[in-house]
Amino acid sequence: MGSADGSGRTHWLLPINPAAHAEHLPADWRERPDATAVWAAIGRSQPIDRWCLRSGFRTMRAGDGIWAYLSRRQEVCAVGRVRDVTREEGGWFVSIDWDEARTTQLCRDPLPRSAFGQVPMSTCRADAHAAAVLAWIHRSGGGYDGALETRMPL
Repeated sequence: MGSADGSGRTHWLLPINPAAHAEHLPADWRERPDATAVWAAIGRSQPIDRWCLRSGFRTMRAGDGIWAYLSRRQEVCAVGRVRDVTREEGGWFVSIDWDEARTTQLCRDPLPRSAFGQVPMSTCRADAHAAAVLAWIHRSGGGYDGALETRMPL
C-alpha cells in the first residue's frame, strides 16, 4: 500500500496517551489549543525517538511517514520518518526521526481527528482518506489552520 502523495511510503498513525506522562504535563493539558507543552512532557518522560510497537512491525519500513496522534486530545501533533524497526529485549521498536520544523508547526496548530477521520486504536496504517489528508498537510508545510476543507482538493 503506497501513500496518497505518490512517494510509495506508507503513512502510519502512532497513538500516544498523554495521560501516561502525567508527571510532566501542565494542569490544563486537555484544554490548551497548543500541544507544544504536551509533546515536550512526553519527551521528558521517555525517549521521544523510540517507541514500542505492538502492531505494524512486520510491514513498517524505513522512510515511511509516521504521525504522533494524541489519543486523549484526538489530534496529530508531530510528524517524522521511520528510521528503522528492530526487535530488541523481547519486543519490537520503531526509531523515528521527527521533522522538527513541521512538528513545531503541528504542535502549535494540531490536526484534529475530525479533519482526517480515522481513530487509531493502535499503531496502524493511515486509511486512504487519512493518508490523503496527512500527505496534503505534509506537502503544505505541516500545520492545520482550520480551513483544510476549503483548500484541500479531495
